[in-house]
Amino acid sequence: MLLATNSAFAQSTIKLSGTIFSDYAYTFSSPEGARDGENGFDFRRIYLTSDFKLSDTFDGRFRLEATDNATASNGKPAAFVKDLYVRWKSALGEGHNVIFGISPPPMWLVSEKQWGYRGLEATLMDRGKVASSRDMGIAFNGPLTSNGKVKYGLMFANNSGEKAETDKFKRLYGQLEFYPTENLNMTLGGDYYQFNGGSSVSGNLFVGYSMDALHIGVEGFVNPKTIDAANDEDTRIGASFFGYYDVNDTGRLIARYDLIDRDNIGTSTQNNWLILGYSFRPEKGIEIIPNLLFDKNDVDNDATLTGRLTVVASF
Repeated sequence: MLLATNSAFAQSTIKLSGTIFSDYAYTFSSPEGARDGENGFDFRRIYLTSDFKLSDTFDGRFRLEATDNATASNGKPAAFVKDLYVRWKSALGEGHNVIFGISPPPMWLVSEKQWGYRGLEATLMDRGKVASSRDMGIAFNGPLTSNGKVKYGLMFANNSGEKAETDKFKRLYGQLEFYPTENLNMTLGGDYYQFNGGSSVSGNLFVGYSMDALHIGVEGFVNPKTIDAANDEDTRIGASFFGYYDVNDTGRLIARYDLIDRDNIGTSTQNNWLILGYSFRPEKGIEIIPNLLFDKNDVDNDATLTGRLTVVASF
């Protein structure tokens, strides 16, 4: 249907693109040896995206996604709608846009861009499941200064991810972006929602710095949830430190360390997560990344150590 639509309109009306994350993974060690030696080839994520332009005022995106943990009853990939939104550009004044539909909340888009390796792993708050990477609702964004060095993002949404709404509660997201220099970018944000039996609030901060060959970032969050029945809080905090260094035109060293700590009504659960990798880029749109994952929590005595050969292809 997309191809037929594309042939009916001008070339610039619809742009199709796609991304594939695929791995060969081998588990060197695991708690009590339960998964030692497990290995196999798999895809982790597939995107098929259609960015469409209706006019100079309206555009949007339709994206399908398939992942290795979302399969049909026969075990084959089950695609689902990842993005489906329309943007009304400058609806509230020059540069102040309105977005309606399933779209990314204003939480970690800036840090994810600085990290640059979604094909290896999601950024801290996404990996820690502080929120879904998508939500259904209405969003607003635009500049707060004439030079564009300070921007805002707001969203009022279902808090059900890409799924249909299931309760009466909603979630409010907000974020400020700062670009004081060409090399430095920062965000300050938070969100709030209620649920049956309590409420949740979170705050987050990100600082990224880029030079010719070196890109680094620091991200952190705090997320206390109030549990009414226990008259207590389930609190999570997290910090992430990452960077990559261009060794040459086609090679790049990558490193990242995450720490997430959770005090779940008196039970502390800490996760230490580390990734080291080397990206080889033979040509535009292709990255081959041998990488090593270290994952340790304070429940198990031993860590899980996994080696992967990751291929990222974009078209």
